[in-house]
Amino acid sequence: MTAPASPRLLLAGALGLICASCATTPPGPPPDVVRLEDQLERLHADPRIAGNAGPELANADAAVDTLARNARTLDAADYQQGVYLSDKLIQIAEASAFARYAEQRGAALGAERERLLASTAARSVAPAVAAASVPPPVGSASANLLALQSQLGGLESRVDERGLVVRVGNYMFEPDQAALTPTAQRSLDSLARALRAEPGTTVLIEGRGAAGDGQSAAARAAAVRDYLNARGVELARLDLAARPSPETTAPGQARVEVLIRTD
Repeated sequence: MTAPASPRLLLAGALGLICASCATTPPGPPPDVVRLEDQLERLHADPRIAGNAGPELANADAAVDTLARNARTLDAADYQQGVYLSDKLIQIAEASAFARYAEQRGAALGAERERLLASTAARSVAPAVAAASVPPPVGSASANLLALQSQLGGLESRVDERGLVVRVGNYMFEPDQAALTPTAQRSLDSLARALRAEPGTTVLIEGRGAAGDGQSAAARAAAVRDYLNARGVELARLDLAARPSPETTAPGQARVEVLIRTD
């Protein structure tokens, strides 16, 4: 008959198992989470981004925080999806902040230019010549577009000579599909609200894809149109177009641009 193990031997065995378990469990958060947290720290430390990212940066913070708290319990597929979405939200926050920063800088420089021109005109001996050199004020159409742009959340956008251009990137669609992701739907909700408040605007929804990938580009443009229509934007205001894009070379990577114009 085998003698029972002594309490000391049992304790030593238990400690050994605990140490072995510790040795096989990597300490700290996974590398992907550390990388995402480092990126967020960089964004928060940059005043151009922290002061202009608004809800986009808050969305990125929430996504990374959720991923960090649940990383060890998620299965591989859900974990990778969380990393992908967090990456995209960080990119959106950075791009949106820099776009707003550039607009603010442009507006400040324009105001300073007008001030200097007005000052020069006041000192001029020939008032008629001086008045002719002062540029006309920014039109009400541009002001309306800038006001509309300020209402958009989670969407990349810019105002140029064509109007307000809102970009719905490939990552906002399900992979190789025309279906919008939940993140894209939440972002397009803000666009629908803004369009409902500006009934005088016209909207052209362009699907942009690789040459020969027009079907995918058209399908994604139609998905955006149908979503906006379902959120109360009149179908008569929503025109569709699909065209090749030199920036897109791979099939199935089509993006959508929403061009908004007003009188």
